[in-house]
Amino acid sequence: MNYGELRRLLLALLPAMLLVTSATSCGSVDVDDILDKAGEVAEDAGKIVRDAIGGTDGDAADEQPGGGRTVSRPPRPTGTIRVGPALVVASQVVASSGGSVKVQKPGDPIDGLEIQVPAGAYAGDRQFNVSTAPITGHDFGEHLNPATPLITIENGGDYSEDFMTVRIPVDLPPDHFAMAFYYDAEAGTLEGIPFSNVSEDSITVVTRHFCTLLVSIIKNSVLDDLLKSDIDSHFRPGIDDWQFTNYGSYIAAGGHCAGQCLSALWYFCEQPDGVDLTLNGRYDKNGVKPASPDLWQDDSRGYRLASTVQKDINWGSFENLLMENLAGQDDDLAFKAFGYSIQLTGEPQEIGIFSSAGGGHDMICYRVHKGSLYIADPNYPGNVDRRIQFLNGKFVPYNSGANADEIAAGNGKAYETIQYCAKTATVDWKKIGARWTEFKAGTIGNDVFPEYEIVVVDDEGKETPLADGFESPTKNMTIRVNSAATIGTRVYINDLRVQPDAQGRYALEDGSNLVGIDIWGDVRNDPANRAYEYIDFRYFDVTYGQPDCYGWLLESAVPTITKYDGDPQFTEGFTLEVTDGSYTSEGRMIIPMLEDDSVAHFRHTGNWSPLPGCIKPDETVTLTISATSALEIIPPVDWGTVYNDLLVDLDVAGPEVGRINLASRYGAVAPMSTKRLELKLGEGWEGLTHDIIVKFFTETGHGEYRYTYVYHE
Repeated sequence: MNYGELRRLLLALLPAMLLVTSATSCGSVDVDDILDKAGEVAEDAGKIVRDAIGGTDGDAADEQPGGGRTVSRPPRPTGTIRVGPALVVASQVVASSGGSVKVQKPGDPIDGLEIQVPAGAYAGDRQFNVSTAPITGHDFGEHLNPATPLITIENGGDYSEDFMTVRIPVDLPPDHFAMAFYYDAEAGTLEGIPFSNVSEDSITVVTRHFCTLLVSIIKNSVLDDLLKSDIDSHFRPGIDDWQFTNYGSYIAAGGHCAGQCLSALWYFCEQPDGVDLTLNGRYDKNGVKPASPDLWQDDSRGYRLASTVQKDINWGSFENLLMENLAGQDDDLAFKAFGYSIQLTGEPQEIGIFSSAGGGHDMICYRVHKGSLYIADPNYPGNVDRRIQFLNGKFVPYNSGANADEIAAGNGKAYETIQYCAKTATVDWKKIGARWTEFKAGTIGNDVFPEYEIVVVDDEGKETPLADGFESPTKNMTIRVNSAATIGTRVYINDLRVQPDAQGRYALEDGSNLVGIDIWGDVRNDPANRAYEYIDFRYFDVTYGQPDCYGWLLESAVPTITKYDGDPQFTEGFTLEVTDGSYTSEGRMIIPMLEDDSVAHFRHTGNWSPLPGCIKPDETVTLTISATSALEIIPPVDWGTVYNDLLVDLDVAGPEVGRINLASRYGAVAPMSTKRLELKLGEGWEGLTHDIIVKFFTETGHGEYRYTYVYHE
């Protein structure tokens, strides 16, 4: 059943590796020695990361690289907490110099609740209002056992500059564990809150913002059984983390571990691209296909996002505040907090680790299984073997480093302190969302990274800004990056790293050139001791001259794409990604049944080989096309068919050269179908134009690429 029929029926490397350096009017910098050393460091660091990612454990052996795929996962726990009438129990203004708010209601379940606000937490005075509502029931399952009323704390909603604490009275029976959770009534979700102390009569939580919360208790024996089994958020490295490694950048020279983890955690929880659309590989090369997994530098938007979020957090000082405020959290309580929070929320959790040798590191805990925390470490992206073991009531120290360069240089360390950091309690979640908007707009980091301009310099020294479509008048092109920072660059042409000639010029190929410029800046600004860190990577389409072509010359490739959004009542997550030479079409369609609705998830792909830039009159052109389709319906039902059609036409009203038609029924995968097509442009038609048209049709849309050839003497 194609989309139209369904709609009628039913109604989403390394800092010092540089090739050329340039600056503003201050002139150039000689970095030959730095380059020699950088090559050795890069080789060592790359080997360490490759070795670390080499294996997987038995539990994850069936996982495959994400590549921006859609992965179906169990729904996260949601529910409703039912309450009685609310009652205001405290109302007080706290000055910018700090203070406390205390509930003084003898006989009230939260009599004695106390909020501590440090000096400077807010720039001005703040009104705090505390209210409670008795919990009359909920449908979050057997493991949520409210031990307090639903508590709402209002103070304007902004994040504080310093951590606040809330001591919440709770009657904790022997052999029980207590933990506080935010409750979002609109979304129907829970979220764990980190804590510094748990006693038989209270729990002290640590946070930077307030909303509605409660304390839940669980028997240690019940929680221990859960911890011995498998508590899983279904987040996976290589599928849900970023595909690049944490090397740090110009604005986060020590590493951007927190920014990399938190932006990946935000993506997993918020699903900004649609349900189950995974992160890893989706924005490789900023989402432009074909991807370049061996070149992390051109993942510039994601990399700059991680660094920008890191800078927003100001992790260098933040880690000290975090460790200080969570200091009362012992290993046993932290281990239980990870397990209990993942069990109730279905979400991975932020984990902060600290070393007695100095420094901290940020990671994601996504699973508790067989006495271990399963870790996504930004120093080892895609590695599913990273663990923090919990033995005899203690965490085994975890080995990593501030960033991958430090590990490669032999400066890795053991982190003995393992702390539960949760999610929004410690980090401004909405600010990450705002940064994601900048990421999608292509402006991420523009307010914090050094400004620069890329120019082409002619033989007379005249500068012309480099832009897409630049036509170079000379075969050898001089590229300069102007900035207030001391800049170093590496240059790639058509995916190959190239060296300049003795005059600093780069040799272009005849015709079209994809020029990539890798931009780094010296963070020390010391000519005697340069230290270059990543700033950005940019691609430009540059042409030079005309290909030596007697016959038909490729003049243009013009796409016309139509994407279907579908009826929102019956479709979700429709996506159509198209580049010159490939397309991917995915979506989910709800099939109303007599009892339970089924969901049909389909995925189509198609590819065609690049067309030549020149076709001679007597030349036969071989064009390869391939396509595959898959359809999964849950719950299974033998219903309908999805189609994936890929065809090639010659000229507007000309003959059809060939096509692939695929039809998939439920639970089936149409095997890859490949055809080799042969065509000739009309001999004796000199002076005319020819169009070769590649067309495709899927459930989420249709399109065509029209390749226009003009006869060239």
